[in-house]
Amino acid sequence: MAEVTFYFNVKNREQALAQLVGKAVAQKCAVSVLTASEAEVAHLDRLLWDTPQTGFLPHCRAGDDIAAQTPVVLDCRAELLSPRQVLFNWTGDVISAVAEHDRIIEIVPQDEEQRLAARERWRGWQALGLKPVAIDMLELARQRSGGEAA
Repeated sequence: MAEVTFYFNVKNREQALAQLVGKAVAQKCAVSVLTASEAEVAHLDRLLWDTPQTGFLPHCRAGDDIAAQTPVVLDCRAELLSPRQVLFNWTGDVISAVAEHDRIIEIVPQDEEQRLAARERWRGWQALGLKPVAIDMLELARQRSGGEAA
């Protein structure tokens, strides 16, 4: 059964995605990123080419011939994503088909509207029998800076 983690109080959602994807790739994890649209796939494709600034995160689309050998697969079609170790849910919805992944990650910015939507997804994951875990990124930043606000 998949583990669902919500990273909340994120200042910059895209930057957090790039950092967390990079961390997963460094740990030799196979990663999928599921988006809601082709436009978002194209936008995140560009982001991963530019991040980190001294390189890029190797990635491709789910339909590409090299998808099985590529560390990061981006797509907006859940049915094309093979189960991997980590899936970043960028759709804004609970997608029951992705529960086959080992770990599902939700990144929630500080925006109140998005926080409310994330609470609905939290309940949706619970309805699928999963037990989400929350990680407060502001609290982590405070701990790393010696207790001062980030």
